[in-house]
Amino acid sequence: MRSMMRFLVVLALLLPASALAQSNIAFPPEVYAGRRARLAEAMGDGVAIVPGRHLIRRTSRGPIKQDPAFWYLTGVETVYGVAVISGSGTELFLPEEFQFAGGQYPMAERDRFRHAKWNLPGPWRLHAGDEAIAGVDEIYPVDTLGERLEGLVAKADVVYLPLERRSLYAPPGFDPPKGVYAQMVDAIRSKLGAKKIEDLTPLVDRMRLIKDDHEIAALRRAAAISGDELIEAMRRMKPGMTTLEIAGIMEAVWKREGSPRAAFATIVRTGPQMTFFTLANEQYDATRRVIGESDLVFIDDGAAEYKMYTSDLCRTIPASGKFTAEQRKYYDIVNEAREAAIAAVKPDAMLLDAVKAAARVFQSHGLEQYEDVEAMGEDKVWGLLPSPTNYLTRDAGMVRGIRALGHFIGLEVADPADYTRPLEPGMVFTVEPKIYIPEKGITIMIEDMVLVTETGHENLSPHAPTDPDAIERLMASSR
Repeated sequence: MRSMMRFLVVLALLLPASALAQSNIAFPPEVYAGRRARLAEAMGDGVAIVPGRHLIRRTSRGPIKQDPAFWYLTGVETVYGVAVISGSGTELFLPEEFQFAGGQYPMAERDRFRHAKWNLPGPWRLHAGDEAIAGVDEIYPVDTLGERLEGLVAKADVVYLPLERRSLYAPPGFDPPKGVYAQMVDAIRSKLGAKKIEDLTPLVDRMRLIKDDHEIAALRRAAAISGDELIEAMRRMKPGMTTLEIAGIMEAVWKREGSPRAAFATIVRTGPQMTFFTLANEQYDATRRVIGESDLVFIDDGAAEYKMYTSDLCRTIPASGKFTAEQRKYYDIVNEAREAAIAAVKPDAMLLDAVKAAARVFQSHGLEQYEDVEAMGEDKVWGLLPSPTNYLTRDAGMVRGIRALGHFIGLEVADPADYTRPLEPGMVFTVEPKIYIPEKGITIMIEDMVLVTETGHENLSPHAPTDPDAIERLMASSR
């Protein structure tokens, strides 16, 4: 059985990507080995302990996505793993073959039934003996981590753990509960005695900010699939359909193209729902609202994921196939802002430069006045992102936690970011200026994924049209 698994993984490395489903080791093992070597150099005499994702009881049967840091450093999708990384090499701790097999058999014969042929684990799970496939020094059963841990960190000056920066909610006055991942990290930390503990996350985040050629190819493919979904939505959109129906049409495209999961649930909104955002986040998804003849339809699409890398595109289109004069007026402004922001992207520029370029477009069209909450009132003030008031008039700069123009993207839809760092080739982020006009019932957002190149930039999602005339031609051609 193990030889068959090894053959399948080697075959996966040789076949073209279009012929494969997603699996362990999406890129050649030396890619992950190179990342671990760079991490080890940054740690000096330190040791990193990186837990992977755990299987926990869940309501859906969709595939669980591996922890991004664990995946970035190992390429291994097998759950319940732990990687120990240092300058002397990498030890991987993984479950044994039948360790977490299901329990749907007579309890008295449970252990014997675990080895039944109809209960075999998936062919992509790695185990001890698969070191060459994973590109690591040793693979041990995960149950031996506790007994081996002291020896693995004995010479380390510092032990790096991915410390949890977010916690689950608890009402005021109560201690916040810990998630499964945080408890795992705390359990490891409790075994380290007086060892100095540092946070691994900033080191890995800095590495993840610059995408290599393999990552860029995966992001380009994810963006292409999402673009295909948006084109299909434009072709088939017509009044009387529901937003859920459009979401289903798009979902069929990414599944047909081999994307294994959604980066996030496809968002299709129209009518008053279009202006819901932060405070109605629990409703920020596809619903069964009927699309009206004069409606704009807002589609925020992150359905397509490829080799663990995500996508995030948005288009706003007229349900009738033709923008009204007022819809076109504001659409053109947002599209101009998008183009100005992308044009500002180049090496050594700051992301703030792109933000200000988009904000200047809004300002040049006299929209800044509509951000005056004192003059307009809380219920009528417009939403302009990026905000001319914040980024130009006040020149307040970028503040973490405030949405400006978009977000970095990679293994996560909102990948780690560093807004104080000049743009470098290999960075990928979204450009998504938007306008919310509650009094007019208009929301427009146009979003692309942009790569910083050696000479400037590349739009990774150009084939899904943003030009309003092109959108109208595409919609008319299918009617």
